[in-house]
Amino acid sequence: MSIAQRKDQLLLLFLGILTFINLVQSGTTQLIYDEAYYWYFSRNLAWGYFDHPPMVAFFAAVGTALFDNELGVRFFAPFLFSGTIFLLWKAIDDPRKYAHMWIFILLSASVALFNAYGFFMLPDTPLLFFGALFLYAYKKFLQRPDIRIILVLGFSMAAMMYSKYHAILLIGFVILSNPKILMRYRFWMAAVFALVLYIPHFYWLNETDFVSLKYHLSGRANSNYKIKFTLNYLVNVLVVLGFSFPLIYWALYKFTRFASLKNHAFDRALVFTAWGIIAFFFLSSFNRKTQAQWPLLTVLPLIIFAFRYALDRPGFRKWLRITSIISLVVLSMARVILVNENISPIKYESHGNKRWAQKLYEKTGGLPVVFEDSYRSASMYGFYSRVPVYSLNSVKHRQNQYDIDSSEYKFQHRKVAYITGRKDYDSVIKVRIGKGKGHVWRGKFVKDFRSFRKLICRVDNEKVVRGKDTLSLTLINPYNEGVAFQDLKLYGLVLDEKRRIKDTVNISLGNTGKTKVLSGESSIRLNGVMDSTRNLNDGVFFRISVSEYGYPSGFQGDIIPIENQ
Repeated sequence: MSIAQRKDQLLLLFLGILTFINLVQSGTTQLIYDEAYYWYFSRNLAWGYFDHPPMVAFFAAVGTALFDNELGVRFFAPFLFSGTIFLLWKAIDDPRKYAHMWIFILLSASVALFNAYGFFMLPDTPLLFFGALFLYAYKKFLQRPDIRIILVLGFSMAAMMYSKYHAILLIGFVILSNPKILMRYRFWMAAVFALVLYIPHFYWLNETDFVSLKYHLSGRANSNYKIKFTLNYLVNVLVVLGFSFPLIYWALYKFTRFASLKNHAFDRALVFTAWGIIAFFFLSSFNRKTQAQWPLLTVLPLIIFAFRYALDRPGFRKWLRITSIISLVVLSMARVILVNENISPIKYESHGNKRWAQKLYEKTGGLPVVFEDSYRSASMYGFYSRVPVYSLNSVKHRQNQYDIDSSEYKFQHRKVAYITGRKDYDSVIKVRIGKGKGHVWRGKFVKDFRSFRKLICRVDNEKVVRGKDTLSLTLINPYNEGVAFQDLKLYGLVLDEKRRIKDTVNISLGNTGKTKVLSGESSIRLNGVMDSTRNLNDGVFFRISVSEYGYPSGFQGDIIPIENQ
């Protein structure tokens, strides 16, 4: 057996141990809120969801079919993470790597946020694995584009896109680094194969009126720019790497200069990917608050560059080993803290969820629970209580999966516990929800729950005219029963350029001679009158919002422009 084969076996042994540790961590750490939300996705598998493509739901569904607990939700995360590290190793051709395998192991095991995806099941977990597979396949494609590599390249592109839309950045910057690849028909074979695999998600997007893309591209109500958005982003792209970040970015800088050579197409792809994604989200920070994991794909080229730079530089290798060990020690301590909240100096969202879910279950007697404006709490409670849950979302919150799935229909005319975070709510139920002591949520029992979140109320001309107080409306009822006008209250939301609510006007309905809109996609034309038009003067967009039975108003109308006469 050659030295290379023995070293590869040593790496596989390390990855086996790492996988086992992550499996133990997966089974002993309570879910975080996003994981509970994706578990909710997995209860009804589809080709897409409001927030993300379906890959995370698929893995959670298969895992919970094996183990119906935290381990099941996360079961595939440890294997995907170890697979990511193995693919990065295989993407490094330098034969000197076998003499310094422990540096690679230490570096891979110590990159801070990267390692969280070794046991958390989030969209970035499969994204990292399929991203590493894509880079490995691209490297092999440059060397010898046979049919097997073409298929793997195409599959990896589709799988990345099924994981998270951010994958388009990795694909795009790789192509940008080598535009001549667009002249090679074999690459187009891979691209067409990827598109064919992605057809089901395209179909889902079309069927849902591209709700997911609309939300990510324009549906978020963003704040005015704050300097802390950019400063926090710059801090995040450093600290997510752990204590080795100065060395890692130094290696990137060095390879950036080297990769300009014509014969280093793969290195150029890595450089374009790293700097391109960093720059993309840096620019995004001037428009919205960014999240630490958004530029996570940069970790893939950064690990490769840092390790390769260390191969023939003893001084760099020494400091990389020291900083990696420090990061690894800190990460190990953080892992223990995640499991045991009693020794944690901070309260994290994986702490106390079983406790508050059990208390709420006892106070509601196991009834179905409707949460107001909290898809996160609804999903977490659903996981730990296994009772039906629904999130009734208002315009003060945001839309999510509960708005587009069928969960609302299952609650009609049922006795439920209605829970809200409003402090002024007249309640008979009180429970603390959230990390640490949590916040007091209040609620009451509703004997015959009804909600009309899926009503559609359109302004016929798809615009609102300043100074004009009348609106021609079309109200569409998709429910299998009539909806009485007396149970509804209509509002007009005046929005600014960021689609934030600037003002609200009351809308009264003219006499139609009818008292309700009939069932089954039945529509009716209505005349609406706004109680004030002055509020429109400084608005940019407008939206109809409907409240039923006194619940906070929802997202029943589209966002349309406000125009001058």
